[in-house]
Amino acid sequence: MFCEKCGKKLENGVKFCPSCGNRVEIPENQTDTVYEQPGKSKKSRKKSKLPLVLIAVLAIILLAGGILYGTVGLDMQKDKLAVKIKKAGIPQYTEEMNEIVDEWDDFGIFSISDKRNDLHKLKKIVNYLDEYNTAVDEYKSMNKEKEQYALDEDSYKEYENALHDCNDAIEQKNPESLINAVEIAKETLKDLKKADDSYVEDRVKMYEGLDLKDAGDDVVSGYKKNLKEIQDLTGKGKKDYKAIKEAFSKMDQIVYQYIEPKNQAVVSIQQIDASEFPTVKLYMSIKDKTTGNVIENLDDAFFYINKQDANAKYVKQVVKSANQLNEKEALKVDMVADVSGSMDGSPLNEAKQVMSDFVGSVQFDAGDLVELTSFSTGVCLEQEFSDDAATLTNDIHNLVTGDMTSLYDALYTAVERVAAQNGARCVIAFTDGNDNYSNCTKEDVVNVANRYHVPVFIIGIGSIDYADVNDIATQTGGMYYNVSDVTSMDKIYEEIYQMEKQLYLVEFEDNTGATVGDTANIQAGYHSIDYGGECEYTYTPNVLMSAQSRDIYTDGPQAAVEGYLKNFDSAMNKSDFSLISGYLKNGSPIYTEQEKYVLRDITERLDSYELTDVSYADANNCVISTRETYYVQVKGKPLQLMTQECKYNVENQGDKWQLTSFADIKVVSRIKQ
Repeated sequence: MFCEKCGKKLENGVKFCPSCGNRVEIPENQTDTVYEQPGKSKKSRKKSKLPLVLIAVLAIILLAGGILYGTVGLDMQKDKLAVKIKKAGIPQYTEEMNEIVDEWDDFGIFSISDKRNDLHKLKKIVNYLDEYNTAVDEYKSMNKEKEQYALDEDSYKEYENALHDCNDAIEQKNPESLINAVEIAKETLKDLKKADDSYVEDRVKMYEGLDLKDAGDDVVSGYKKNLKEIQDLTGKGKKDYKAIKEAFSKMDQIVYQYIEPKNQAVVSIQQIDASEFPTVKLYMSIKDKTTGNVIENLDDAFFYINKQDANAKYVKQVVKSANQLNEKEALKVDMVADVSGSMDGSPLNEAKQVMSDFVGSVQFDAGDLVELTSFSTGVCLEQEFSDDAATLTNDIHNLVTGDMTSLYDALYTAVERVAAQNGARCVIAFTDGNDNYSNCTKEDVVNVANRYHVPVFIIGIGSIDYADVNDIATQTGGMYYNVSDVTSMDKIYEEIYQMEKQLYLVEFEDNTGATVGDTANIQAGYHSIDYGGECEYTYTPNVLMSAQSRDIYTDGPQAAVEGYLKNFDSAMNKSDFSLISGYLKNGSPIYTEQEKYVLRDITERLDSYELTDVSYADANNCVISTRETYYVQVKGKPLQLMTQECKYNVENQGDKWQLTSFADIKVVSRIKQ
């Protein structure tokens, strides 16, 4: 390189010319000269640069990996934990998770330490969640197995309450409450097991000390067999409480009559349904003697029925089933309303509201039916038995007042109507005055109600002397209530309804060989370790059949009479004798009489009937007694509900039985409608 000013040759690297002092300019494309150390080749110089390159590359990779871990790897862990927490659906944990995730989103790619701290928080939540799930599983296991420990009642109720608290905590999704509740339940279970052990010990001692000297051989044999089983089960170190409980139950069914119950029960029979005789349904009231309260949830295994046979010996009957009516068995109610003149205006409007509210509370889904009957100068069937609340309510609001008070006629009609219904039934009536216009008497109402075992409940409004009305209620198994005004009836309707729905239906098979018309004497009761009580009851299982019910006789003289009765009103209304002629002997007195009678201008409708007796003169001749109720409309006269008692002579014609004559006809009642 040479100086541009004086042309002197210059040394490499000088900045000024030593001859003229001119500044030396170095071209941009000229690089510094590299001096090699002695003995090193060009190849060795390349090798010396390689480690530095590798270190640089490795640093870059590590940096990239750290960035990748800080963004992708930690995010994946966070997302996995967040999904698990969110899926659990615990609000407390979800809220904490959302706060952590929101914080996470604000971190940069180099905030690895902060992210690791948040991951630790999420893992801690997941650990809490695992504890919660473990508690849920423990609760489910305890709840599934709880019934095997149901021996000591008080301790078992405490355990049930503890499990209920666990369930509440689960429904509320409260982990802390659940974990605490499960621990309490575990301790309660320990206490229950101790109480069960004491219960078992006392129960075994009781069985071992029973006096069975008056028991039959079958009872003693069963007792010994079951006692050995109980002793084997209770002698083990680890007790199978479920098996022990089942063994106790079997033993109780064998020796229950020889165990003194802890509490006394008051047992009474309110009504009977023998419409499917020899199956008989008893409707029993069972109350605690001390408190007067209905005893709920009695075990059907401890109901019993004993019935006198022809030798006046009480014979144990087979109880087919026993349960409370509530929501399981239907109740039929005839609701009788006073619409006499004194109810005009506000009293009737208030009564309409009370009755409408009552209809709204009836368990129609369980098969309940309600009929509406009103009375003033006459009796009016406003609505036949129905499960349509809207229709009944509409009929109630359409009631209007009349003049007089035909209370007894209305009660008689209601009893006859509801008696033809199967199952539990009752009459509920209200009035603001005593009867002043009926054909029926107080005694007529009591007799027909007792005949068909229908309780009559009556509400008297005001301060009038309702002694006769009170008699009807008490003598039929119902109750009498007195209120100062109409609005006070509201609670009474509900009380009566609940009282009826709390009855126990006990169904048994009559195995004494009796007929449906025979008077029966029975002992009915309940006897367990906890409760015991019994009553004696006498009844005749009269069966009043609705005209719309199925035929109960398929052949014999009863079938002939039943067929005649169920077709008679059609023959009358259509003036068609052929509808009944097949049941009558051609040329007989009844054949001739009825051939003319069906042509009369009378409309009849059979409402109900009962075959009350069959008396045979010989193998081919008998007299059948009936009780029949018709709606009768004679032209120009008011509609009447007529009840008559008839006796028919019936004769065997070889291939069938036919009616030959009336042995007797007596009109029991005529009630203007």
